[in-house]
Amino acid sequence: MKRNSKVTSTLSSAIALALATASTTVLAAGFQIGEHSATGLGRANAGEGAIADTALVLTKNPAAMMMFDKITVSSQLAFIAPDVNTDYDGGNKTEEDYAPDQFVPSFAAIMPINDKVAVGFAMFSNYGTGTEISDEFDYGDVGGTTSIITIDSSFNIAYRVNDLLSIGAGYDLVVGQAEMARDTGIPTMGSFDMNGNAIGHGWNVGTLLEFNENHRLALTYRSAVDMSFEGDFIGDGAAFDPKPVKGTLPTPPSFGPFIPGTPGTPPDYSASNVTGTVDITLPAIAELSGYHKLTDMFAVHYSAMWTQWSALEELKATSNDCAGVLNPAGTCFEKPLHYSDSMRYAVGTTMYVSESVTLRAGYAFDQQAGEAIVAMPDTDRHQISAGMSYAASETMSFDFGAAYILGEEIDFKEESALAGFQDIAFTSTATAIIVSAQMNMVF
Repeated sequence: MKRNSKVTSTLSSAIALALATASTTVLAAGFQIGEHSATGLGRANAGEGAIADTALVLTKNPAAMMMFDKITVSSQLAFIAPDVNTDYDGGNKTEEDYAPDQFVPSFAAIMPINDKVAVGFAMFSNYGTGTEISDEFDYGDVGGTTSIITIDSSFNIAYRVNDLLSIGAGYDLVVGQAEMARDTGIPTMGSFDMNGNAIGHGWNVGTLLEFNENHRLALTYRSAVDMSFEGDFIGDGAAFDPKPVKGTLPTPPSFGPFIPGTPGTPPDYSASNVTGTVDITLPAIAELSGYHKLTDMFAVHYSAMWTQWSALEELKATSNDCAGVLNPAGTCFEKPLHYSDSMRYAVGTTMYVSESVTLRAGYAFDQQAGEAIVAMPDTDRHQISAGMSYAASETMSFDFGAAYILGEEIDFKEESALAGFQDIAFTSTATAIIVSAQMNMVF
């Protein structure tokens, strides 16, 4: 190792994913996750595809496997403590701290075959989110519980073309799990509760330019992943029952109480269960990374990452059995998604203090990807990071990273059925603290 200084799925999954499309506990644009390594966290992921100081570079660039000359394994665990608060009703009410703490693990192993070829495997997450809004929140049709977890199992191979250029490619198997619940608090309006799994397939490619041992550039691309969902949608009430039993109007001149089985029977909105389908695309990602060691002790690095959020235009869950009140026949659920392609920029520094100790720091700016919703209020955000590494021996090292993320205050509106399908004004603020620990082994 060349180390510097030593799932069948359900409809519920799809709807949960779409309704949460605004931020991964305010950590990244859209519902993107970037906590792949402690080393990366410590430098705000600046230069991540080109530095190749641990095996977890495989989460960014398969070509970087050619920087390793021995079998190397890395594993990390990040702890995320977000704080999301949303004011509404003119600022008189606040929903506080409704994004729960989370753990995000990752793992990678790289095995050089010879001087020309290397293979590797990584498990990590690129997309996910989680919020739990209390029962006291006044607009339960846009609140509730939302939880998304995706795991990318990536199988990769790299080839060294010459001393300057290495290339790599990989196959990605993406497994997703989601849970979601909404409750209006009004029996006639109703509620729904759902959870499920999903499977998708993608690919990734990368290049690494090694001008010399101190200067490297990387360009990587990870494909969009189409995930086709099929399964159960369960709901009740006028707002969420996908298959209500139609009632009849009273027959004039009778205006007395309704009598079941006779003209004047009200609609039946008791719980229904239908099978539906929906397609969702997890956006493609492209990234340019650079690393430059300017002196024996000091290096700078940077990254610019593009995410194709414009691929998300709408969510439409369909079923021949769906005939709800709020949607046309054949549609179980429909929500437009207002997203644009976004950029994330990061810069960082590394200080090689000794053979055993490395220090790093970084800053990143992450552009807002989509219109905010209560479930996750997306916004521009700033990240400040610091970290260190300790090489306990030639075969074992430990990395630590920490970051503070500040999301800019954002005002937005979201339509609620509980407000007569009117827009409700919200103001959200969000911060997060992330810490990560990692262990690396060389064999």
